[in-house]
Amino acid sequence: MPKQNPPMKSWQIFHYARKHLGSGVLYAIFGKKNARTVDYWCQDPRSTGKEEDASDAIYGVKLLLDKLDDLGHTSVVRAAVAFFKSGTSLEEDYVPSVSDLLPSIAEEKLADFHRVAEFQAAIDRGDGSMEVEAKKRAAIEEIERTWAKYLEVCTK
Repeated sequence: MPKQNPPMKSWQIFHYARKHLGSGVLYAIFGKKNARTVDYWCQDPRSTGKEEDASDAIYGVKLLLDKLDDLGHTSVVRAAVAFFKSGTSLEEDYVPSVSDLLPSIAEEKLADFHRVAEFQAAIDRGDGSMEVEAKKRAAIEEIERTWAKYLEVCTK
């Protein structure tokens, strides 16, 4: 039986973001003067001299929220998590953009099957967790587009 995937580490989030968004986007977010620091945050501790529990912006926020929660400030922690989710597909009552929808609900439903099949094929091939995660997100995004098309068709 395969091992369960451990929770994502903060460096993995940075590494994934750099891979899919590019270094320039990260430098723009965190400041170009911090480029070396951002690159450090993206490093895998197993293949570099970086310490396993080295701090970065995401890990620092996690520690902050843990400490607030330990002191009983759960409402602030919940508000922070809600802030992080706001404007994303994880937000409650999120309605995806309808600008890139296919012409019919049937075509949207068919596209769902293709994305889910790609996700399942990645699992069957034993792709890495980040690749499978990307396929999972693509499938969920496709299903969200189908939902948006459904809402578009039903509200006319």
